[in-house]
Amino acid sequence: MLEKPAWEKDMKKATLEYVYSKTVNFLERNKYGYIVIGGIAAGILGEPRFTGDVDIDILLNKNQISHFLNKAKKAGFKVNAKICKSRIKESGTFQINCGSFHIDFIIASTAFEKEAFKRKQKLKLYGVKAYFPTPEDIVLLKIIPGRLQDLSDVEKIAARHKAKLDTKYLADWARRLSEEAQDMRIVNELQKLLKQGK
Repeated sequence: MLEKPAWEKDMKKATLEYVYSKTVNFLERNKYGYIVIGGIAAGILGEPRFTGDVDIDILLNKNQISHFLNKAKKAGFKVNAKICKSRIKESGTFQINCGSFHIDFIIASTAFEKEAFKRKQKLKLYGVKAYFPTPEDIVLLKIIPGRLQDLSDVEKIAARHKAKLDTKYLADWARRLSEEAQDMRIVNELQKLLKQGK
């Protein structure tokens, strides 16, 4: 019977810290443009909370997708290329796995996301340096979907950074995003958030 490769054995004992480090090292080694978002970003920029996955906003064009998935598979991630490509067509998102954890990718496609990439900052977590959004950009990235957990995260991030938040930048982008969506919810959520911080 063939011996299982070392990385496959590692997958069984994978922790969030291991999966996060493996994902960041893979992205850095292959020089992909990315920012860590989701619960991990909310924890480092706001208040730590439990999260069971790794969320990444990534700069990938159509020609890079197959190459990215092949590289991820070779690096030891579990990849179903057919499902990934189908999800990318439907929603601009895809998922790969590492042990029992999943890594969710959003392909950056909006002017706002591209601005967030220009402003990204490098922060250290679990002994690994990775790119994260600024507090302003994670606030907007979480107000856009507006789920209850996102809005709870946003309150904590704003409370932690309230004295330093660039409110003009936030207001300008909230207005632009609301106009694009033809829905004033983003502006309204931001105004409510900034009032709470006073």
